[in-house]
Amino acid sequence: MENVIHWLGGSLIQWACSMAVGLPFVVVAVRAARSHGQNVNLYGLIQLATFFLISLALTRLRPVWTFSGDPWQAMILEAVCALAFIFATRSSSRAGLTLRISPKAWRASLVITGLMLLFVVARSLVIGRLGVRSVEATPVVLEYLIYQLTLPGIAEELSYRGVIQPGLNTALGRPWKLLGAPVGWGWAITSVIFWAPHAFRVDPQMHLSFYWPTLTMQLIAGFVFGWLRERTDSVFPSMLAHNLVNVCWTLV
Repeated sequence: MENVIHWLGGSLIQWACSMAVGLPFVVVAVRAARSHGQNVNLYGLIQLATFFLISLALTRLRPVWTFSGDPWQAMILEAVCALAFIFATRSSSRAGLTLRISPKAWRASLVITGLMLLFVVARSLVIGRLGVRSVEATPVVLEYLIYQLTLPGIAEELSYRGVIQPGLNTALGRPWKLLGAPVGWGWAITSVIFWAPHAFRVDPQMHLSFYWPTLTMQLIAGFVFGWLRERTDSVFPSMLAHNLVNVCWTLV
């Protein structure tokens, strides 16, 4: 029973921190949309917030119920949750589950992915020179590389860029253009929401901590992956970029 309480409490704390970071952007976005005569579906926003809570809770489920090794289980459950939501709401097209991508969009996505990989390497070199290293360094073994090359990108991109970002786009629109990609508040909010759970960490005893290096990695990566999603109108290029960035980050 104690494990269940800690699981639920920790999930709620992490969700509340993420919502607290994203809510100001949502408020500004809703006001901006309404000022332009757009009818914002608040029920849709509540639905997305609920999905986000369930997704976070599932990634933290291991102390309560285990069926696979760590960290595979968390990402499997997150991917299943996202796919269940997508198919239950019949939103596979909106989620970007398509490989119909123009050659021009593919080229742009490959260039941006390459630049992101160069950024990861440069960041690692700078951090090494400064003598700042992650306290969570994980031994680089084949299983961990396979994991980084597959599940994180699949699960997190399905959740954030397959469910949350297009859902926010539907509610708030995409009024801006950025390097050929139609973007809006949904892109910005999703990028922040993607970063927040990486930064606001809650251990099994419900102790909250803030991991500042995510400001130089996950926050930037979230904006890049979100842009890829909008530029290609598909979730698969951001999945590929996500996994390549994870492997590069692990190796350097």
